[in-house]
Amino acid sequence: MEVVDGESLLDAIGKYCDELEYQVGNKHRIGAFLSLKDVCSYYESKHFLSDLEESGYPKNPVTISSFFGHVKTVCEQSLMFFTCSEISNSVQARPLAALLTQILNEGHYGKKIIIQGKPYTLSGDSLSDSLNCLNDLFVNRYDQTVGSHILDFQVSIFSAFEYWISKISENYGNEMTERYTLSRLRKCSKHLDDYEKASSEEEKNKHLSRLRSVPGNFISFPDKFNFVMNKAGEKNYPRDLRIDKDIVDFIRAARNTVHNGGVHKGNDIELVHKEVTYKLIKNKPMLHENYNDWIGFCASLVDIYESIITVLKNDLDKESLRYLSTEV
Repeated sequence: MEVVDGESLLDAIGKYCDELEYQVGNKHRIGAFLSLKDVCSYYESKHFLSDLEESGYPKNPVTISSFFGHVKTVCEQSLMFFTCSEISNSVQARPLAALLTQILNEGHYGKKIIIQGKPYTLSGDSLSDSLNCLNDLFVNRYDQTVGSHILDFQVSIFSAFEYWISKISENYGNEMTERYTLSRLRKCSKHLDDYEKASSEEEKNKHLSRLRSVPGNFISFPDKFNFVMNKAGEKNYPRDLRIDKDIVDFIRAARNTVHNGGVHKGNDIELVHKEVTYKLIKNKPMLHENYNDWIGFCASLVDIYESIITVLKNDLDKESLRYLSTEV
């Protein structure tokens, strides 16, 4: 990169960067994750800045853990992946050969591997296949890698949502437990009555099966979420309650595909959001026409969570919303 007379270094860098080619899709994804981080930072400041200041921040080091912070961490993992990917693509992966050469020459990888605690030596062809596979991963199978990464993103952001919604539900522990326990007792009582009145073994077995299907003391996340949303609905929840429940149910079902090798095992689900149709088809993996739309769809969890804690703030213990630490 040559700097001509009268030209600043920044101008020269700008001209050099303009000559590099970047993938439009990844630029959009990087922008989407940066924007989502900014949204989380805004909400974190809105809800928790006063708590930080009371703890001595910024004079004293204070760290905060919250749903918004967790989502920012998830975004940073994605930003690292897509930014490094574009940097590599901009130089057409030329450093890859040099990197592989150093890995081999310095002994970080070679023909010797360990199988069940015993050394095993690969053939020359096997070693070559492994190195070719790595090159193929960067060149021919990049889209598959992106798909796998997007799956990791949806798992991570929903897991954070699930954890912090569960923390909110703890504020209503006794009320929530009583409501679900009484409901289940009524169901059990009805199934027992139906069992006693049944006139055939087939009918008795049917009612017995229904009785066994009633959950015990365990309260599932869908039950916790519905309870919290109903509470929010009683206090002028600012968004569309029904739509938000559908969004969360859909993302939860998509997240659960991770337990089945990426395949959806439930009934078919279809949801239209912002004129984009999302589908989960039984016994098929979820397919995305546009990963960028899906990132934005999952980001809805942040606005849903923020709306919940806004309307329920007077009910909630601060410890269920964030952890503060002054330890360095």
